Amino acid sequence: MDLSASVLGTPVITADAVIGTATAPAGGGTDSDTALAITIPGALGVTASGTVVQVSATRGDTASSANAEIADLALSVLGTSVIDADVITAAVACPQVGAQTADTTFVGLELFGEPVNLLPNTPGVTASAAVTVPGLTGASLNVTLTNVETTTADGATAIAVQATLRLTGTIVGGPLLDIPVGTVILAEARCERPLQTTPTPTATPTQPTPSPTQPTAAPTGNPTQPAPSTSPTLPVTGGSAANLWWFFGTGLALVISGTTARLIVRRSRASIDA
Repeated sequence: MDLSASVLGTPVITADAVIGTATAPAGGGTDSDTALAITIPGALGVTASGTVVQVSATRGDTASSANAEIADLALSVLGTSVIDADVITAAVACPQVGAQTADTTFVGLELFGEPVNLLPNTPGVTASAAVTVPGLTGASLNVTLTNVETTTADGATAIAVQATLRLTGTIVGGPLLDIPVGTVILAEARCERPLQTTPTPTATPTQPTPSPTQPTAAPTGNPTQPAPSTSPTLPVTGGSAANLWWFFGTGLALVISGTTARLIVRRSRASIDA
């Protein structure tokens, strides 16, 4: 309820209350409340009675839903009975796959004591009744009841009864007043279709980047020469006869080289002396 009206600066109607509310947990699950007495603490010019039988909201991976139910409702404004109902309900369902749904029901719904039948998403039903308001002559309370059942690709909304109130009358010796009073919502439910989870893509293993081929260094020396033997050179003792002759040959070459060198030195000196 959200009602407020003043005449000549004096409040004549005040009612601000939410009786029964539920919001599904963000992480999933259900929130609900039951058996709540309908009262309006601090209200002025407004009285109400009845029971909020249940309000509930559920969030899941594959569907969400909500519902509200009111029983034995009686709402009066400025001493006049405005809305009465045995049962009022609203329910919505939002599956991840499939159609979203919104439904409302009424049993014994009356406006100013007259039975009414509300059709979803129409201008609704309007009626008025005379009321007494200090400072006004010919005061009248005008009420329009509407019903909402809407669905979209992403959600659903159901409002069983939405009452819009206006107060009209004439100030003594003054103009006709048309004062918006506010709204009363009886049994409302909303839901949203759960988003489909996107599967996590499988990571493709990263192939190692091939290292650039290093140029092959040009071989040093004569490539036709055989590689030096890795076998250790045997000492003279214990070697074969071939190795012994090789040793003598080397020694002989050294001796010859040495003798030749001395002969060259002597010849050089002789040339210089001459």
